[in-house]
Amino acid sequence: MKSRTLTFAAMTVATLAMTIAASAQQIIKFDAPESGTSAYQGTQSTGINLFSTITGIVTDNSYLSHGFVRIPDGKITNFDAPGAVGGTYPAAINDLGVIAGYYLDTNSVYHGFLYTSGKITSFDDSQAGTGAYQGTIPLAINNLGVVTGYYIDGNNVGHSFLRTPDGKIAPFDDSEAGTGAYEGTYALSINDFGVIAGVITDASFVSHGFQRTPDGQITTFDPQGAAGSPYGTQNAVINDFGVLGGYYYAANSNVATGFLRTADGKFTAFQAPGAGTGAFDGTYVNAMNLEGATTGYIEDNNYESHAFVRAANGQATTFDIPGQMAVPGTGFGSAGEAINAAGVVAGRWCDVNIVFHGFLRIP
Repeated sequence: MKSRTLTFAAMTVATLAMTIAASAQQIIKFDAPESGTSAYQGTQSTGINLFSTITGIVTDNSYLSHGFVRIPDGKITNFDAPGAVGGTYPAAINDLGVIAGYYLDTNSVYHGFLYTSGKITSFDDSQAGTGAYQGTIPLAINNLGVVTGYYIDGNNVGHSFLRTPDGKIAPFDDSEAGTGAYEGTYALSINDFGVIAGVITDASFVSHGFQRTPDGQITTFDPQGAAGSPYGTQNAVINDFGVLGGYYYAANSNVATGFLRTADGKFTAFQAPGAGTGAFDGTYVNAMNLEGATTGYIEDNNYESHAFVRAANGQATTFDIPGQMAVPGTGFGSAGEAINAAGVVAGRWCDVNIVFHGFLRIP
């Protein structure tokens, strides 16, 4: 059944790609209901599936965050997890429309949730801490309904977990991960074959990428340019072909640098057009699709952010959303947060009043 599902998905991708290629590139702006209009409020996309259904976070005029789901015809529905006194935060959506995310309860403890056609199921790793800003934080879901993410224990150490569709949760750690507060193992992405990617923070508080196969074998890695960096590899996502994407801080310069790592371990480093060359400028990769295309944002030499998309063939395009903030030194602007197999990007942009809005970029 898994093979048939993937074959169907591949055929659908090809159909969507041909349809999109025939149309002009366009950017669609949107705001979810109850989107606040003051600074640091508004709408931010976090995930998109094959059919361009988007999920994300909307922060209202009281600074309370809610989840939203936007279907392709533009209709947006807000939702809250039961007990989400401190806010609801969707993180990812699969091609069946199932959303994984987390929420904060009245004691500021994190809990995981799944949203399926309006029904919400909460869950926790049994070893998760119960203090403020501890708990369970799901960040990714594949098309078979397998969820991954991490939990924060009572000592503020991060541990990864795998949750199967029957609700069973298995925690895991990389042996190279640190065991002190705010160190640990942090799963960020999972593909349809159950391979997980993420980062660890070691005992020196340096970050490294990792890949975990379904049999539990974990490989830690760093792009060559990250060697000696006090920050290391900061993000790692994976697609169904085993290609990893992310970014690292280059040794000596601390310039953020995008990378791809093929299944056989070969790295390609890249910068999107306009990326700055100072410390913490550069290219930040947030997501990757089935074809190996990536999206994220750059910080330019004026410390302004601009969204980018980089095709699987290496051609990168930096773009702005009309109306986005363009003030040197602010660090605001736009960013791609998710990209589907047809190359459609979902993201967020910030206006001159520091209010966030969602966008959809159709190639």
